[in-house]
Amino acid sequence: MKNLLINRALAAKKKKLFSLFLALVASVGTMFASDIQVDGIWYDFDRSSKTATVTYRGYSYSDYSNEYTGDIVIPASVTYNSVSYSVTSIGDHAFEYCSGLTSVTIGNGVTSIGDRAFEYCSGLTSVTIGNGVTSIGDRAFKYCTGLTSVTIGNSVYSIGSSAFSGCTGLTSVTIGNSVYSIGSSAFNGCTGLTSVTIGNSVTSIGEWAFSGCTGLTSVTIGNSVTSIGDYAFEYCSGLTSVTIPNSVTSIGEWAFGGCRGLTSVTIGNSVTSIGKCAFSECTGLTSVTIGNSVTSIGEWAFQQCSGLTSVTIGNSVTNIGDWAFLGCTNLTSVIGPAGVFNVRNPDGAQMSHFLQSITITGGELPKYFWTWVEASHKTLKYLNIAAVSNTTIDDEALKGCFNLTDVVWPANLERIGYMSVAECIKLQSVTLPASVTEIDDRAFENCRSLKSITFGGQQTNIPGRLNAPAVPESRLQRIGNWTFYNCHELQNLTIPEGVKEIGDGAFYGCVYMENLILPASVRAIGDNTFALCSKLQKIEVRSATPPEIEQKTFYDVQRRIPVYVPDDSVDAYKDDALWGEFNIQGESGMLMDIPTVSASAAQSQVQKIMHNGQLYILRDGKVYNAVGAEVK
Repeated sequence: MKNLLINRALAAKKKKLFSLFLALVASVGTMFASDIQVDGIWYDFDRSSKTATVTYRGYSYSDYSNEYTGDIVIPASVTYNSVSYSVTSIGDHAFEYCSGLTSVTIGNGVTSIGDRAFEYCSGLTSVTIGNGVTSIGDRAFKYCTGLTSVTIGNSVYSIGSSAFSGCTGLTSVTIGNSVYSIGSSAFNGCTGLTSVTIGNSVTSIGEWAFSGCTGLTSVTIGNSVTSIGDYAFEYCSGLTSVTIPNSVTSIGEWAFGGCRGLTSVTIGNSVTSIGKCAFSECTGLTSVTIGNSVTSIGEWAFQQCSGLTSVTIGNSVTNIGDWAFLGCTNLTSVIGPAGVFNVRNPDGAQMSHFLQSITITGGELPKYFWTWVEASHKTLKYLNIAAVSNTTIDDEALKGCFNLTDVVWPANLERIGYMSVAECIKLQSVTLPASVTEIDDRAFENCRSLKSITFGGQQTNIPGRLNAPAVPESRLQRIGNWTFYNCHELQNLTIPEGVKEIGDGAFYGCVYMENLILPASVRAIGDNTFALCSKLQKIEVRSATPPEIEQKTFYDVQRRIPVYVPDDSVDAYKDDALWGEFNIQGESGMLMDIPTVSASAAQSQVQKIMHNGQLYILRDGKVYNAVGAEVK
């Protein structure tokens, strides 16, 4: 009995559920009407919201390809069973494979175009998208190969992935100011596309967005774009210039890879990272300026940019990835912070083997910087490290850079290491800051083209004038042994005040030296220091006490040349066993360059006066200094 009651209850419950199901079906039937054709277009109608969606009939592709032909106008509204419905969307696949379709005008009431809505409509030549459309779905117009122009209304805020991919006939696109995202592969393979203007509201350009658009020659990127996706403009070989606005923070991998026509790139000051291979194979690129916000340059970032000649890198870069400049065979100039060279193996970044000019804009030279220099020692011509914080130049740092012609030293440099600039046979001038305290042995040995040396920022090569104004006292106290050995071309030399010792052979073999000034501070001059300086014509020694010299200090220097010393010290020099061999004269007898005067003035009385160790000329009641400038 009990089981019978249970069975009756279950049967009643099933009957009630079935009745509810039938009621629901009936309700749905009154709410929706599907696949209804009105004026040749198929719709789904939503009776509750009074809206309609252009629908897909679901035929096989062979039958469906002829469903729509010619020109189609999708109205803002449509009437069915005496009820007006607003057409608000074009559904997924709605016109897919309709190869006979030639043009579409989409009414202003449509808000969305579904995925694959017009895919493979190869005969479609023009599309006018109404101002109500807010989104274009994935692959919406993919492979519409006949499509030549698209006008995207100002209400569209997103363009889906591959939306216009493969539209090879498309020549220009203007993306309205309402669009905020361009999906991945949105215009991929649009080979006929020549220009793109991206509105100021776009915040991201997706992966492969314009990849393979080989006809693209110009791109204007709006000021709201924050990221350029991986492969976004890959192999856009016709692209010649790109300006990346300050809003962009990242450039993705291969973003402009293979853009062989690209000749110039301006990278905005907000970019923090340049992705792997971002500009790989841009063979037409000649110069790159990387903003101060960039902290890293990815692996292979500029590989095979064979036309690249110069790179300027912002001060925030701390790392350059491996092989970043592989194959940049014409890269000769790099300007950037010390962190740029923070790579143990310079072969890794492949930047160094062709460099002619390096300018460091700040920071501390990393441990391996001189390894980079060594790798480019055959080509390096100019090195500017004035802005670095280093106080020492390593031993043998620039040794053998035989094409080096100019070096600008750190402003706070204290020590120049052993043989640090030796054998730089084309180096013509050296300017050392006043902060230098030590020049180690053989530092400039065999710099055979060296013509001038400036200590503490004052020029000492003054042809034809021996008694140059006194050099301000520097921190330098000793010049090491053989420091300027065999510097043939040096003609005029003034050792700065403060130097107490000049090492053995320091200026040995300076065979063209003509004029020499030794400071009042000098106490000892080593053996062979000025040996073979056989063309010396004048020597001025400002020390009141004869400095200690060796038998061969002035080996092969003519003893008949005048050696000018302080007037009160003439006898002390003459009585010295070695200095006494020279033609010792008082400083008041030095020959000076007399300022040019008129014929009558030249006959007036000229008087030479020594004051505080400096020579002055009195003429016609006026006083002139040693270089002919009037002293007021």
